[in-house]
Amino acid sequence: MARNSTLFFLALFLSYWNVATVSACRYTVRDVAFVDLGDMPYRLFVYVNETANETERGELAAAVRKVAQDTLVDANVIIEFVDTSPETDHPALKYATAVENFPAVIAVGPEEETLILGEGLSADASTAAEQLRRLCETFVDSPTRREMFAKLFGVHSVILVVDGTDVDSSATTRDMVRQTIPQVEQSLEYLPKPIKEPPHMIHLTPQAAAEEKVLLWALGMNPSPTEATQVALLFGRGRKLGPVLRFPEDPRRRFIQSLAVVGQDCECGLDRRWMQGPMVPHRWTTHDEKVAIEKLGFDPGNPLVKAEIDRILTRGPGSEGGRQTAPEDSLEISPALSYQEIALDDLVTEDTSRESVEESSRLVPTAEGGKRNPSLQSSATAGPPSQILESELQGPVNTQSLKDAEGVNKNPAVSPPGSWSYFFLIGSALVVVTIGLFILLRGGEAAA
Repeated sequence: MARNSTLFFLALFLSYWNVATVSACRYTVRDVAFVDLGDMPYRLFVYVNETANETERGELAAAVRKVAQDTLVDANVIIEFVDTSPETDHPALKYATAVENFPAVIAVGPEEETLILGEGLSADASTAAEQLRRLCETFVDSPTRREMFAKLFGVHSVILVVDGTDVDSSATTRDMVRQTIPQVEQSLEYLPKPIKEPPHMIHLTPQAAAEEKVLLWALGMNPSPTEATQVALLFGRGRKLGPVLRFPEDPRRRFIQSLAVVGQDCECGLDRRWMQGPMVPHRWTTHDEKVAIEKLGFDPGNPLVKAEIDRILTRGPGSEGGRQTAPEDSLEISPALSYQEIALDDLVTEDTSRESVEESSRLVPTAEGGKRNPSLQSSATAGPPSQILESELQGPVNTQSLKDAEGVNKNPAVSPPGSWSYFFLIGSALVVVTIGLFILLRGGEAAA
C-alpha cells in the first residue's frame, strides 16, 4: 500500500514538473520567424497570347517546366504557363491587364500585389528560355539577399536602409540606425533566449536600390527614388518585421519598438501577426536547413516544431487577423515590452514653442535569473512599464542622436511574465512530495 501511494505521488509530482516545463515557451519571436507554416508562395505567370503558334507555345511551356525544376526547386516561388486565348479563361488573366507585349512574365505576391518582370520575350524558343531563366534567377537571388541570408542565422535582425533624395535626412537616419545597434547589443544577453550578434545594417543608395527592384517590391518599399528614407526590418528566414518606416515622417519609437519585438517570448501578449510577416523571395536549401538547426538548437522544418508553433500562432492577440496581414501600427506592440528595455533618448520635436523634452525609451532586461544592467536603465520615468510606454508614445518625433540613460529603476513591476505561476507550480510540487514522503514513512512504521 505504501509503495503504491509513493508511486502515485511520484507520478503526480512529475505531472506538475511537466506542466511547469510546458508553460515556459521554448521559442522566441525570432525562432518563429525561421519556420515555414504554409506561407503563401510567390507566383510567377508566363503569359503567351493567341499570336504565338502551337510550336512556340509548346517550347515556352517546356521552358517553364525546366525553370521550375532547375532554378526554382528550393525557392518559395511557383511558376505557371498561362495561355491568354479567350477559350482558356485562366484565373490568372486578371494580373495581365497592364501587359502590352507578349510573351510576358508577371510576379504575384502573397497579398496579390503584382510586378511585371519582363514582357516582349523573344520569339526564338532558346532565347526566350534563357531570358526566362535569368528573370527567375534574379527573382529569387540578388547581392543584397545573399548578404542578408549570410547574416540572418546569427544576428538579431537585418536593418535595410534605402536612401531618399533628401541627402541630409538620409545621413541622419543612417546615423540613428548605427547608434541604435550598440544599444540593442547591450540587451542581447538578457533576453529569454540570448542572441549572439546585434542587428546588421545594409545600406542601399538610390542607384543600388534600382538593382534590387524585386526585394524592395516584396517588402512593400518603393523601388523608385523617394524623398523619405525607407527602412525595413527583417529577421528569421527573411521575414519582414512590421511595417516599412519612412523617415523623418515616422516616429523613431516605431523603429525602436519594432526591434524590441525580436527577443520576445513567443507566448507573450504580442500580436501574433508580428511573427508572420511575409518572407522575401529566396532559396532555402538543405544546407540552409542544417545551418539553421546548428544555430537555433532546433529543426525549423520538423513537423512537431511546426505543429507546436502553429498552436501558438492560432491563439492570442491578432491570431484572427490572418498570417499575411501585418499590424497597421507598430505602436500596437507596446503592452508586450514590459519585461525588457533598452536605453534610448526620446527625440525632440521641431515645435520651437515648446521646451526641449528628453525621455528614454526603455528596454531593461529582467530575464529569469539575470541581472539588471544599470547602464540600460533610466530614472527619467517611473511606474509600471505599461504606463511608461503610454507616456512615451505621445507626439511625433524626429531623428536625433542617442545617449545612454543613467539611474536605476527599482520598480518591482518589471518582472518576467508568468513568474507567479511558476512559483505556484513549484510550491505545489513540493507540497505533493512532502505528503508523499509522509505517507511513505507512516506506511513503513505500520509495517514495522
